[in-house]
Amino acid sequence: MMHFGLIFLGICLVLAALIVMSVRIYQAQPSFVIKILKYGIIGIFWIIFSALSIGIGFRIDQRHDTTYSRNFKSVSDIWGGTIIQDPPDLYFETKELEEFENSKTGKMETRFKRVSKNISFESQVLKVDIESKIRKKGLLEFPGYKLHFKVEYILKNTLPNAEKINFLLALPYNAGNITDVQVFLDGTKYTGDTNLADGVNWEGYMGPNEEKKISVEYKAQGTGVFQYSLGKYQKEIKKLEAVLTTNFTDYDIPEYAMVPSNINSDGTKTEIKWEGKNLITGQNISLKFDIEGNYGKVASKLFFYSPLALFLFLGSILLFTISRQINLHPMHYLFLIGGFFVFYLLGSYLISYIKMIPGILVSLAISMGIMLYYVYLIKKEQNLIQVTLVASLIFQWIFSLAFFFPEHTGFIITLGSIIAFVALLKSTAQVDWENKF
Repeated sequence: MMHFGLIFLGICLVLAALIVMSVRIYQAQPSFVIKILKYGIIGIFWIIFSALSIGIGFRIDQRHDTTYSRNFKSVSDIWGGTIIQDPPDLYFETKELEEFENSKTGKMETRFKRVSKNISFESQVLKVDIESKIRKKGLLEFPGYKLHFKVEYILKNTLPNAEKINFLLALPYNAGNITDVQVFLDGTKYTGDTNLADGVNWEGYMGPNEEKKISVEYKAQGTGVFQYSLGKYQKEIKKLEAVLTTNFTDYDIPEYAMVPSNINSDGTKTEIKWEGKNLITGQNISLKFDIEGNYGKVASKLFFYSPLALFLFLGSILLFTISRQINLHPMHYLFLIGGFFVFYLLGSYLISYIKMIPGILVSLAISMGIMLYYVYLIKKEQNLIQVTLVASLIFQWIFSLAFFFPEHTGFIITLGSIIAFVALLKSTAQVDWENKF
């Protein structure tokens, strides 16, 4: 308790000293204290409206994630979700000798047990075609697709003796409707498996160095991601060839997925290839698809950067008015900040009713119009309207639209800031700053 008392006493002494110092400064230079208070009030306005904008950003982020996740699940249930095709199991069964303790005698004995042993694939050749079929749920769009999957497996018995080889390829469970399933064994239609719902099953004896070719083909529907899970079992593949063609233009290779060997595009379709020999990998062949113009993910980022945009906007107006000795009351700045904030407030609702870019553009236009109209009503210097217009174009329009170009956002914002800086240099170069503050 004594420590808290000393801390409280110290705080009181510091505050008392600040009050005494402020009174002395006010008595000596009252105008200086008034200016400090003025800028402090403007700073408080900036903090309040910045916090409100960030709060709106968090609300949009949460709303988008919740709505997108809920609607994505609905689309996945109706159309089809992430398609994950596992590679087949390829194995033979044999007997191995094991030691065990006889529970009656307590002695160690031996016995044979049946075990399954994996066999490596001689070859896996995949041909995958993914056609974009955009799915809509309300105002949200999802990267649905139609899948045409073809694969050819070469099996080879590299064992010294003839063995009964087992092959099992499970069909993906989250692929909407799987249709046109076809299975071929050595080029002939395979009819040995009468129920393909539990996967493609084949078993048969193969002599030493004997080969079999099993081909499987089907069509399905999915959304968002396609994956061929090579890394699930880490089996050796003597030869891998995978070719995926798609008309999606916005796609990405997820983390921990195998990097393609080659990518070619003719403007309408993209061909992606993976190749490997004597391959053992823990990575998968995978692509994640998106939709151009689906900007819901970047909406919240735009709001999170509002403190920077508002700070630079206010800084530009302050420097200009100080340099030209235009006296604006803190209430003037409050209404200007309010006009700036209209963009974030109105935009947060408009993007729920119309598409993202039109909603942002309408909000920007209304916000800028309100600020210009208010500056016109103030009837100060004519150049103040021009400065407000330029500051709005740079710190509202350019800063906001930069987020729709995620690969160049930082560069665009930096370029806009430099343009504003040069404009301020030009307009204030001849100002005598000695008595302006």
